Amino acid sequence: MSRIIADVKAFALQYMRNPVGAFFALVFPIILLLVFGAVFSQSESPEVPLPVQDLDGTDLSNQFLEIMNQAGTVEISTISPTADIDDHIRDNSLSAALVIPAGFEATAVSNTSVDVILYGDQTVSSYGIIVSTVGAAVEVLDKNLPIDNRTVPPQVVGMETRDIVTEDFVFIDFFLPGIIALAVMLNCLMILSAVSAEYKSKGYFKLLNTTPLKKSEWILAKFIWYLIIMSFSILLMLAIGIGAFGVKVSITPLAFALVVAGIWLFSSMGLLIGAWAKDSDSAAAVANAVGFPMMFLSGLFWQLEMMPEAVQTIAYALPLTYLGEGLRATMIYGNDSGALIDLAVVLVLAVVFFIAASKLMSWKEK
Repeated sequence: MSRIIADVKAFALQYMRNPVGAFFALVFPIILLLVFGAVFSQSESPEVPLPVQDLDGTDLSNQFLEIMNQAGTVEISTISPTADIDDHIRDNSLSAALVIPAGFEATAVSNTSVDVILYGDQTVSSYGIIVSTVGAAVEVLDKNLPIDNRTVPPQVVGMETRDIVTEDFVFIDFFLPGIIALAVMLNCLMILSAVSAEYKSKGYFKLLNTTPLKKSEWILAKFIWYLIIMSFSILLMLAIGIGAFGVKVSITPLAFALVVAGIWLFSSMGLLIGAWAKDSDSAAAVANAVGFPMMFLSGLFWQLEMMPEAVQTIAYALPLTYLGEGLRATMIYGNDSGALIDLAVVLVLAVVFFIAASKLMSWKEK
């Protein structure tokens, strides 16, 4: 028995000295608990954003908006009456928008049918909440219309639904850009952090310093490799997606630019972690601690709008959010102006992390 206890103690010390083992045993479950707890533990459902264009601007349209506000399930924002609704939806990558048509009040009180128009993306999880809220508000408003000679039925106020995207997209189409962003992050951040830490701890950088190879050339070589392997990975994902699920996403120049910028960004983050960590195990643990929260909080698996406001604030501070949102904007919605903004954010972050990693890396360390 004493030998067993001694071996348990020896193995425990060996296990806990490995940062990766300690991370997955102690830290990773806590990260998952905090992430999913923050997302799902709130007692009330979050309000879903619903931009509204009120082309009527009457007491009845204001009453309709107030009914929806009282439901507590949607957060109404205003779209300018002068905006073209199709352009506004595309330029802002909206998943839902409501239009109250001009003449809404006059038509309704004259006992003539009139519909509010709900534009929506049926593949988005919050679409059902919006449809239910608008539909319920329509019924309440219809019952309270000041009509003296109305017969029962018909219903005067109704709801017309229109798909936001003109093509017949399905969930996998919207999921694929997020998977591409996730693959870029995992490969570049997780692997390169461990590799660069191993080169440092084992003195490989010191050996490379005696060769004609420059540090900038070593970094560029890694970037080129990740560009090659990720290009192959993305082509493979697209081939399987098209062959097995019939995906219809568009491969645009902006999508390629975002992938290149994402590789630069997460490679630089990996190099920075590797330069800071003592060894490859420590680097892997840090990379996991950085990467896994990004994986779950960046809107790749569920809408950011469905998260609590505090969690959304954290999400918009994460680089992966902008890579995923940018790819989805250009590949699904054709919103290149929005994708350009996301690309600019990714590029700025890439420059910052690249400069920091370059300064911290030293080929003279043993």
